[in-house]
Amino acid sequence: MGAGPSHGELADNDCLLRLAGELEITIDDPFWDTFLTFSLNPPTCSQDDKMLTDRLKSICESLVVNNRNTSNFKTLIRLLLDKVDFQKLEAEENNILRWQVFNGLFIARYFLKYLVQNSKEIELINQFELQTDGIEVALGDRKEYAVPEDLNETTSFKFLSLLVKIVSELKVTDSTYSIHLESLNCIIIVLSIQMYTIQPSSSLIIYRIFMENIDAPKLSKALLQRYTEQIKPPVMSGGGIFYGLASNLWNILTLSTNVPVQTNQSPLSSLSISVLLILINHCTSPPPPKGNPYRTCIASLSDNLVVIYQFLGENPDAPLSEEKTLLLYHLIHCNPSFKSFLLARTDIEVVLIPLLRTIYNTQSSRFQHMYMALIVLLILTEDQLFNKTVHSIILKGATWYQERVVSEISLGGLIILVTTRTAQYNLLKMRDKYLHINCFAALANMSSQFNQLHPYVCQRMLSLYEVLSKTFLRCPNQDMSAIDEALRIVLEVINSCLSNQLIHNPNLVYALLYQRKVFEPLKSHEAFHDVIQNIDMVITFFSAKLEREEELLNSSDVNTMLSRVQHWSLQWPRDLMKKFPDLKFKYVEEEKPEEFFGPYVWSLVNILSGINFESTLYKLN
Repeated sequence: MGAGPSHGELADNDCLLRLAGELEITIDDPFWDTFLTFSLNPPTCSQDDKMLTDRLKSICESLVVNNRNTSNFKTLIRLLLDKVDFQKLEAEENNILRWQVFNGLFIARYFLKYLVQNSKEIELINQFELQTDGIEVALGDRKEYAVPEDLNETTSFKFLSLLVKIVSELKVTDSTYSIHLESLNCIIIVLSIQMYTIQPSSSLIIYRIFMENIDAPKLSKALLQRYTEQIKPPVMSGGGIFYGLASNLWNILTLSTNVPVQTNQSPLSSLSISVLLILINHCTSPPPPKGNPYRTCIASLSDNLVVIYQFLGENPDAPLSEEKTLLLYHLIHCNPSFKSFLLARTDIEVVLIPLLRTIYNTQSSRFQHMYMALIVLLILTEDQLFNKTVHSIILKGATWYQERVVSEISLGGLIILVTTRTAQYNLLKMRDKYLHINCFAALANMSSQFNQLHPYVCQRMLSLYEVLSKTFLRCPNQDMSAIDEALRIVLEVINSCLSNQLIHNPNLVYALLYQRKVFEPLKSHEAFHDVIQNIDMVITFFSAKLEREEELLNSSDVNTMLSRVQHWSLQWPRDLMKKFPDLKFKYVEEEKPEEFFGPYVWSLVNILSGINFESTLYKLN
């Protein structure tokens, strides 16, 4: 439709100028039919959104000032409230009605965006109301308006409730797809007020409206359904969302973009999961009166678990996407039914392998993404049946694991490879305390169930210990608390395996015999000697057996050696080893989870939504 208009062109547009002007436009004025019947290509990316936001800035500035007297914005919202009839919107012949509703939501979205980023919340709420609807409060030489006591009767409440009903109840068809998108965009915009204030979400009126909405459970389920359905946008002709009804008057809003429409993606899905993640990660502690209803809904969900599981694991050849990882975290952390369902799956590798690939991509994954993936893994390893099951699932290689070609390995062995690699990388390069702690906690939880470990897995565990011990000994006068802690837990993991599963891990015993020297430097160190003493008992016992069969000392037949180790394992006196407490770690969510999840979710929404948020105005850290 040609090049996008300049800022000046938009500022001179007659319809926009009249909307934002000093004169009231009554609800029955023919102006509205003209105003709501325009053709546009909505922004398809953050860059386009920013461009249009900038072009509409002067109009929004005028509307903020004049709307107090004209209530033209409130009239626009009242028209939307009147026009939204689900039966009519779903009827095939009502294209003009759908067109007008979409356009009304679109204009409301950009005005609300300006208010969210440039005004206090009380100003945003009162822009929906007539001057007399608010409660005037004198503040020196200026006036502000307090929120009416009966919030349910405000236009803002009715409008936000309408958005919830559209998303929850309006059937998704090719004809209504764009109305769904714009409703979700509006919801994201008003909820983004959290980024521009230091107030906690639980004290914000906007969040209160959403948290106290009686349709919150219905909205939660609808958002989850839209996310898993992945409904693609309809294929349109004529260059616009709606076609065949173009008005030259409004073509001025059309943007040109160099970014092609990605028909293989679902914008409805991306926006739906964005809204769901925002709602379940704010107001995380009561009030509202009964807590967060969106978190409650996710925690109690028991329907369609198979569909959700299949959706999460639909692409086993790629890392788990960031939003899927965060959703999976909430499901297994908060929903006992889903966690039990997941742990009972015989094909758990469908979800677990993409999760491991996320952790493996240490350098390319965003830190928060990898961190959440590790927490999910840690929660799973709290279950001993899981720890046992993963060693019985044999994989025919993992081509994405590039350190070495492993043609056949258990899922449990792959978990060990990925977590030891990540822990080592973090300790020596990234040095984030929580990252390696979560890696080692997962390993520790699994250690008593290690079974038939692959030779390479055993080698990697001992290599990790060797690297850490050399680092520890090389810098004795520095603060090495993280390395000290890591060394201790690696030794305890090896010890736990030997204490509980020695007979089932001949490859580990074999590796210990041939790498026994790595334990010598720290054998008498006060921080490690008690655990190393246990490991040394195993080495001494099997070394003595080996020396009695001199022909094996020079044997290069690994299978023969392993066979003898297996035989000697039956004679191993387990009571010789010192007893240590079972290694058990449990994930506990932070007391104020919103401090981490709030900023994280908004950074993710910034990627998923295609909405440009003005980062220079952020107040959410």
